[in-house]
Amino acid sequence: MILCLRFAVAQDSVTTIPQPTLVCKPFGECEPCPDDALHEPFCQPFGNRRLMHCSPNPEVPAWHPHPSSAPPSIPNQGETPAWQSCGRIPSQEREDFYEFVGCNLFFAGAALAITLVRSRIVEARQTRRLAARIGLVRGSALDIR
Repeated sequence: MILCLRFAVAQDSVTTIPQPTLVCKPFGECEPCPDDALHEPFCQPFGNRRLMHCSPNPEVPAWHPHPSSAPPSIPNQGETPAWQSCGRIPSQEREDFYEFVGCNLFFAGAALAITLVRSRIVEARQTRRLAARIGLVRGSALDIR
Protein backbone atom coordinates (compact mmCIF):
# COMPACT_ATOMS: atom_id res chain seq x y z
CA MET A 1 0.00 0.00 0.00
CA ILE A 2 2.86 2.35 0.73
CA LEU A 3 4.24 1.57 -2.69
CA CYS A 4 0.93 2.57 -4.32
CA LEU A 5 0.83 5.76 -2.30
CA ARG A 6 4.37 6.59 -3.25
CA PHE A 7 3.53 6.01 -6.94
CA ALA A 8 0.49 8.31 -6.68
CA VAL A 9 2.54 11.06 -5.05
CA ALA A 10 5.24 10.70 -7.70
CA GLN A 11 2.62 11.06 -10.43
CA ASP A 12 1.23 14.23 -8.86
CA SER A 13 4.65 15.79 -8.53
CA VAL A 14 5.45 15.38 -12.24
CA THR A 15 4.50 18.62 -13.87
CA THR A 16 3.56 18.56 -17.47
CA ILE A 17 4.11 21.65 -19.52
CA PRO A 18 0.91 22.35 -21.44
CA GLN A 19 1.43 22.79 -25.13
CA PRO A 20 0.17 26.17 -26.30
CA THR A 21 -2.83 25.95 -28.57
CA LEU A 22 -2.43 27.55 -31.96
CA VAL A 23 -4.89 29.88 -33.59
CA CYS A 24 -4.67 29.77 -37.38
CA LYS A 25 -6.02 32.47 -39.67
CA PRO A 26 -6.32 32.23 -43.46
CA PHE A 27 -3.79 34.32 -45.33
CA GLY A 28 -4.57 34.69 -49.01
CA GLU A 29 -6.73 32.78 -51.44
CA CYS A 30 -6.90 29.11 -52.34
CA GLU A 31 -4.30 28.16 -54.93
CA PRO A 32 -3.53 24.97 -56.84
CA CYS A 33 -0.94 22.71 -55.21
CA PRO A 34 2.33 22.22 -57.10
CA ASP A 35 2.86 18.80 -58.64
CA ASP A 36 5.43 17.74 -56.03
CA ALA A 37 2.99 18.46 -53.15
CA LEU A 38 -0.16 16.77 -54.49
CA HIS A 39 0.39 13.74 -52.24
CA GLU A 40 0.39 15.90 -49.08
CA PRO A 41 -2.72 15.79 -46.86
CA PHE A 42 -3.29 19.54 -47.17
CA CYS A 43 -3.69 19.13 -50.95
CA GLN A 44 -6.48 16.56 -50.66
CA PRO A 45 -9.18 16.07 -51.99
CA PHE A 46 -9.28 18.81 -54.66
CA GLY A 47 -5.57 19.60 -55.09
CA ASN A 48 -5.88 23.12 -53.66
CA ARG A 49 -4.32 24.72 -50.61
CA ARG A 50 -4.45 27.99 -48.66
CA LEU A 51 -1.67 29.60 -46.68
CA MET A 52 -2.44 29.94 -42.97
CA HIS A 53 -0.64 31.97 -40.31
CA CYS A 54 -0.72 30.13 -36.99
CA SER A 55 0.21 31.86 -33.76
CA PRO A 56 0.03 30.79 -30.13
CA ASN A 57 -3.33 31.43 -28.53
CA PRO A 58 -2.85 34.49 -26.33
CA GLU A 59 -3.73 33.63 -22.78
CA VAL A 60 -6.07 36.18 -21.25
CA PRO A 61 -5.29 36.60 -17.55
CA ALA A 62 -8.04 35.50 -15.20
CA TRP A 63 -7.99 38.89 -13.51
CA HIS A 64 -8.77 40.71 -16.79
CA PRO A 65 -12.37 41.97 -16.55
CA HIS A 66 -13.47 41.55 -20.19
CA PRO A 67 -11.82 39.21 -22.70
CA SER A 68 -12.85 41.48 -25.55
CA SER A 69 -10.78 44.33 -24.12
CA ALA A 70 -7.64 42.24 -23.70
CA PRO A 71 -4.41 44.03 -24.54
CA PRO A 72 -3.56 43.62 -28.23
CA SER A 73 -0.83 41.18 -29.05
CA ILE A 74 2.11 42.08 -31.22
CA PRO A 75 1.34 41.01 -34.81
CA ASN A 76 3.54 38.39 -36.46
CA GLN A 77 5.10 37.45 -33.12
CA GLY A 78 5.74 33.71 -33.18
CA GLU A 79 3.64 33.09 -36.28
CA THR A 80 4.15 29.83 -38.07
CA PRO A 81 3.12 29.45 -41.72
CA ALA A 82 1.06 26.36 -42.47
CA TRP A 83 -1.14 25.06 -45.26
CA GLN A 84 -4.84 24.26 -45.12
CA SER A 85 -6.79 22.12 -47.53
CA CYS A 86 -9.46 24.11 -49.28
CA GLY A 87 -12.26 23.39 -51.70
CA ARG A 88 -12.56 24.23 -55.31
CA ILE A 89 -11.43 27.56 -56.71
CA PRO A 90 -14.45 29.15 -58.47
CA SER A 91 -12.41 31.04 -61.07
CA GLN A 92 -10.44 27.91 -61.97
CA GLU A 93 -13.62 25.80 -62.11
CA ARG A 94 -15.28 28.38 -64.38
CA GLU A 95 -12.21 28.39 -66.65
CA ASP A 96 -12.19 24.58 -66.79
CA PHE A 97 -15.93 24.56 -67.60
CA TYR A 98 -15.52 26.98 -70.52
CA GLU A 99 -12.57 24.94 -71.78
CA PHE A 100 -14.76 21.82 -71.63
CA VAL A 101 -17.60 23.55 -73.51
CA GLY A 102 -15.14 24.90 -76.10
CA CYS A 103 -13.65 21.45 -76.71
CA ASN A 104 -17.13 19.95 -77.07
CA LEU A 105 -18.11 22.64 -79.59
CA PHE A 106 -14.92 22.00 -81.56
CA PHE A 107 -15.53 18.24 -81.66
CA ALA A 108 -19.20 18.75 -82.59
CA GLY A 109 -18.22 21.13 -85.42
CA ALA A 110 -15.55 18.73 -86.70
CA ALA A 111 -17.99 15.80 -86.59
CA LEU A 112 -20.65 17.84 -88.42
CA ALA A 113 -18.16 18.91 -91.12
CA ILE A 114 -16.95 15.33 -91.62
CA THR A 115 -20.55 14.10 -91.82
CA LEU A 116 -21.49 16.72 -94.44
CA VAL A 117 -18.42 15.98 -96.59
CA ARG A 118 -18.99 12.23 -96.32
CA SER A 119 -22.68 12.51 -97.23
CA ARG A 120 -21.81 14.59 -100.33
CA ILE A 121 -19.21 12.00 -101.39
CA VAL A 122 -21.69 9.14 -100.90
CA GLU A 123 -24.42 11.05 -102.77
CA ALA A 124 -22.08 11.74 -105.70
CA ARG A 125 -21.04 8.08 -105.82
CA GLN A 126 -24.67 6.93 -105.82
CA THR A 127 -25.52 9.41 -108.58
CA ARG A 128 -22.66 8.07 -110.73
CA ARG A 129 -23.77 4.47 -110.17
CA LEU A 130 -27.35 5.30 -111.11
CA ALA A 131 -26.19 7.13 -114.22
CA ALA A 132 -24.04 4.13 -115.20
CA ARG A 133 -27.01 1.78 -114.74
CA ILE A 134 -29.34 3.71 -116.98
CA GLY A 135 -26.66 4.55 -119.53
CA LEU A 136 -26.19 8.23 -118.92
CA VAL A 137 -22.45 8.10 -118.50
CA ARG A 138 -20.92 11.34 -119.71
CA GLY A 139 -17.88 11.41 -121.87
CA SER A 140 -18.46 7.98 -123.40
CA ALA A 141 -18.47 7.32 -127.13
CA LEU A 142 -21.92 5.73 -126.95
CA ASP A 143 -23.61 8.96 -125.96
CA ILE A 144 -23.98 10.54 -129.45
CA ARG A 145 -27.05 12.63 -130.12
